[in-house]
Amino acid sequence: MTIFVVDAGNTFIKWASVEHDALKNTGRALRPEDKFQAFADEVWAAMPAPERVVVANVAGQSFGDKLAAWTDKTWQRRSEFVVAQRAAYGVRNAYLEPHKLGVDRWAAMIAAQRLAEGTVCVVSCGTAITIDVLTGDGEHQGGLIVPGLAMMRRALLEGTQGIAQNLAPSRSGGHPALLARDTQGGVQGGTLYATVAVIDRVVADVGAELRTAMTCIITGGDAATLLPLLAGRYRHEPDLVLQGLAIIAGENTERA
Repeated sequence: MTIFVVDAGNTFIKWASVEHDALKNTGRALRPEDKFQAFADEVWAAMPAPERVVVANVAGQSFGDKLAAWTDKTWQRRSEFVVAQRAAYGVRNAYLEPHKLGVDRWAAMIAAQRLAEGTVCVVSCGTAITIDVLTGDGEHQGGLIVPGLAMMRRALLEGTQGIAQNLAPSRSGGHPALLARDTQGGVQGGTLYATVAVIDRVVADVGAELRTAMTCIITGGDAATLLPLLAGRYRHEPDLVLQGLAIIAGENTERA
């Protein structure tokens, strides 16, 4: 059975085929806003129709409706939209209202729990940065949400006049220096180090509170940018949400 899994995020859309429990033909693109049908016709229509389509959608109801309409019309397949549960697939959700946990975080934790033994911290660096912690027996301890790099930089521009007026392409190039000498570099470096500081502090405090060794897994579009600056050791898993969807789909076959 071939299963098509989709991670529809706020900024990017990622997809893969699942064959024999392995991800194949993974892809990633900026999420199309008003031209989803044209995007899907160009990128997905030539693929053989899968037996199932399983989706983690945090891009909103309208986008989900467009995706579902396309898979139904083109592949004659109903899109199955995953929702976070109280407990399933080896993970127990700490949210007081379990369904309100972002489905991307839910899928990522399910994958992380299978990838690591013992306590695991999942850091997802996308439009927002989320940090979730699981004990070795799959008990979600809760998590945090902070603005991602692009959102933080956009907030600076929208909330100030002087910064926007003085913004120009930085002449520093590459990673910003610790202290910048132009506004662009100051914004880039300040937001980068603020993000790194949050992640480092939370991971350190959680480790101290739980008093146990902890595996840290990082994912998301900005993970590669942040990874060289983070303290400690991280396992980089770019397709963590898709891996979680593959687990959910594989163990939910009888209900499909």
